[in-house]
Formats: sequence, C-alpha cells, structure tokens
Amino acid sequence: MNTKRVGQIIREAREDKKLSVKDVAKETNIAAKYIIALETEDYSQFPAETFALGFLKNYASYLKLDTAMLLNLYRGEQIEESQAPLEELTRPTTTAFSLDRNKIISLVSVFLFVISAYIIYISFEDSNSGSMDEETAEVGSTVETVVSSDIPSGINFVSQSVPENASVPFILTEDRGVSFSVNNQQCKMFIKGVSNGKANLGFNIFPEKNVYFFQTAEGEETILSYRIEELSSLRRDIRVVTQAVTEKSAKVLVTLKEEREGAAVKSPVGDVPIQVTLFFSKPSYVEFVLDGQMGERGLVSAGEVKHLEARDRLEIKVGDGGAVEMVQNGKERSVLGKPGKLVKKIFIRKPNPYDSTQSIIGELGE
Repeated sequence: MNTKRVGQIIREAREDKKLSVKDVAKETNIAAKYIIALETEDYSQFPAETFALGFLKNYASYLKLDTAMLLNLYRGEQIEESQAPLEELTRPTTTAFSLDRNKIISLVSVFLFVISAYIIYISFEDSNSGSMDEETAEVGSTVETVVSSDIPSGINFVSQSVPENASVPFILTEDRGVSFSVNNQQCKMFIKGVSNGKANLGFNIFPEKNVYFFQTAEGEETILSYRIEELSSLRRDIRVVTQAVTEKSAKVLVTLKEEREGAAVKSPVGDVPIQVTLFFSKPSYVEFVLDGQMGERGLVSAGEVKHLEARDRLEIKVGDGGAVEMVQNGKERSVLGKPGKLVKKIFIRKPNPYDSTQSIIGELGE
C-alpha cells in the first residue's frame, strides 16, 4: 500500500529527474511559488481549489505520473483532513502532555520541511543570479551597456501604454517588468539587480533576442536611442529618468522622444494596434501573450483595469469569464464569458478584403 502523500510523490519525481523548481516553472508556465505550494501541500496559496487541481494535473502530466491516481489521492487527503475534528472527538482521551507533544512534533516537522524547501529554492535563485551578474560589465560612468543572450526567466511582464506627450512611471522589481509599445514595436524593460545604489536595467525590442543593459542611479537620465548600435532597430528615442532606487527595485519615468528620421515604418491607412481594455469585477487568473511574447500571468484582483496593446496578435486567457468585461478597439463594452468558465480570446491583424491599403482586426475563429 502506498503511504506517500501527494507532495512527497511529486517532489521525489522531480528530484529523480534532476529538475529544479525553476526548471519546472519555465517548462510548465506554473509560477515557482505554486510548485513549492504543491510539493509542501500548502494549498492555501491557491485562490481556489480549482486552481490547485489544475496545477496539480499539469504538474503530474509533465512529470509523467499517474494523473488520475494523484488527483484521487489528493481528494482522499482532503476528506481525511475534513474528518479530523470528528476523529479527535471520538478518539479515547489522552493526557494533555502527549497530545501537546504530538502536535508540537507535527508542527515542527512541517515547519522544517517548508523551510528546507524554501532554502533550496532561494539557493538556486542566488546561484543563478550570481552567474548572470558575472556577465554584466562593471560600470564606471553614468551609463554603460552589455548585451545578453536572453531575458532572464521568472519575470512577469505587465502591459502598460505610453501615450504621446506624456511621461509614465514604471515600477520594476526582481519578478515584475513592464511591456509597452513604441511605434508598434513591442518593448520590455526590467531590473536585473542593484549595486552601489545603481540599478542595472534591461531593455529588449521584440523580436530580437538580445537585451541591452544600462546602469542608472536616482536622479539620472538615460536616452535609449536608435543611434546606439545595439538599439539600431528602435524607431524612436525613449527617455528614462530614474526617480528612486531601492535594494531590489527601481522607479523610472518613461517618455517617448523624437521619431527616427527617414526610417519610420509606413503602415497601411487605418493600420492601428490591437487594443483591449479589461475591467475586473472579481479576482481571476489571467495570461496575456502580445505578439508572441508572454505578458502578465497570475491572479488579478477585483477592481483592477488592464490595458493591452499588440501589433499583429493578442492572446488573452481568463480563468473566470464572468468576472471580466472587455472593450476591444473602441467596441461596445461586454462581458468576456460565462461565470466560472475559462475563456480564451485571440485577436489578429489581417488584410482588409475590400481595400488592400488597409488592415482590419478580427477575432480568430470568427
């Protein structure tokens, strides 16, 4: 008879395959904190049991485990835990000392297990961060750049818009970057680390793989320009003013500057971006993919508003369709889907069949 619990089974399966938590997070698109929650059976981390079951199923499938067996084992464990109070009432009376001792031993065991898992995870993160920091050159002046081969994993990018003649504040943290459009180019900005009061910021232009790094301190101004060799594909200058730098974050003010002379991309008449605004009346899990790049992924709180913009393709996945209302390119505001149901929307740019000088935005499947 198998006496192992769900968390132990999946953790041992991952370790047998020589996989780290970060490896699994990257391959499955499941946030590392949820993987740790499954392995430690801390189901309070999930917004609802539906999410716990869904992530467990995906994780088990990725590890090539018996999904049905694990789901049944999970349900059995939950039933056992819900019956625990009744068993305590019907159990023969024990001394206060033995009862307290058993509880203390159980609590200490769980606490040590959770701490061990967390230390292992942090150690991996630190070692990975250290190896990445070695790739970054020492900076002796206000701005010095290094080109990296890719965007660091584990960063969630939040979509924001930067309108003309306006400055927009970005708050960058170790796990949260910003995605925004510049003349229909999808750009990403994130923080890689902080050293001696200077933030090491990364900037990427889709679909290029390389990242342009620059260092900046509080009060300093940086111009990201197409005149810089590594940013030659940029269609206009971007002004970045650093307002604040902490040990693990930075606040910057971003403004669009002059357009590139003689190199503006000629778009067909009426060629506007795909623009979607989502209004959340209830909490819901979401995933956004903008022109092939993963945007925000995670739980969005009630009352939040998300503005999304893409040039050719925008994918939206929402866990609770009834919790979200949508406005797409100025169309009438409408509920995204049925309450409690997963909804996926894909908007694409396609040629106008009646006018070759224009393109139109349609929904895939229409």
